Amino acid sequence: MKKLLCGILSLTLCLSLTACGGKDPDPFSPARDAAQLRDMEGVFATGLIQIDQPTACALYGIDETTVTESAVFGSASSAEELAIFAFSSEDAAKTAQTQLQYRVEDRTEELRSYLPDELPKLERAVIQVRGASILLVVAADYGPVNDFLEG
Repeated sequence: MKKLLCGILSLTLCLSLTACGGKDPDPFSPARDAAQLRDMEGVFATGLIQIDQPTACALYGIDETTVTESAVFGSASSAEELAIFAFSSEDAAKTAQTQLQYRVEDRTEELRSYLPDELPKLERAVIQVRGASILLVVAADYGPVNDFLEG
């Protein structure tokens, strides 16, 4: 009887721990999350300029017909940028992930010769997919970015 009771308790404990595994984080909200990141102290050392959606999609090689919302900002004087896209499907977000990785690689090659001090920012670039959304951050300080992503 004790063995049966211990077995049932063990099974119950295992099932309860499985249920506490946590859920996937909510998808990014381009307008809200971009505003929050831009307002964080020290994340960006240079002023960022907003880029309209058609231009941003062309810049990143993203199919604009799959984008439902975006918030994209870049800098003319540094590698820093912030791009958040919401898509019509998770597949579109995963496709965009590849395009954003290409963007970071291209920017690394572009800046290698004339802004080499910016390369560490690109080496630490954050690209994260959440559901049907994606975020790219190239920042001066990644501490607050990591806090944002964990929160």
